[in-house]
Amino acid sequence: MRKLSLYLVVMAALTLGVFLLVHAGDKKMSMKGQTLEGTLVDLKCYSAGGFLTNDHMNMKGKKLPNCATACATMGLPVGVVDSQNHVHVLAVPAAAYAKWMAKQVRLTGMNGKYADVFLPSSLEVKENGKWVKKELPGTMM
Repeated sequence: MRKLSLYLVVMAALTLGVFLLVHAGDKKMSMKGQTLEGTLVDLKCYSAGGFLTNDHMNMKGKKLPNCATACATMGLPVGVVDSQNHVHVLAVPAAAYAKWMAKQVRLTGMNGKYADVFLPSSLEVKENGKWVKKELPGTMM
C-alpha cells in the first residue's frame, strides 16, 4: 500500500511538472508586441564566422565585399543578433531585407507559436544615429 501511495504521489508530481512546462512554453511563444533590436545578419556567414559586417572573409582570407547583401539577395535566411549575442531567426523573405544587411534594426512583432522564429510587423533602421521607420517588405500573411 505504501508503494502504491508513493507511486501515485510521484506520478502526480511528474504530471504537474509536465503541465507547467507545456503551459509556460505556450505563454512564451504567444506573446505579442515584442521589440527586437540588433544587427541584421545573413545566418550562413554569421554561423560560420560570426560576421556582423557586410564584408566577410573567405576560408583563404580573401575579402568578400558585400557578402551579407549577396547572401540575403540569394535568399539565404537572415536574423538579428542582439546586444547579448542571441541570434533571432526572422521568418521573412531575405532578399527584401538585403539592403539593410549589417545595419542596426529594430523590429516589432511576435515569436512564432510553433517555430522558434520572429515574425516582424514593423521595421526601423538606424540611420545617422536616428531610428527611421521603413516599409515592411511584403510577406504572404
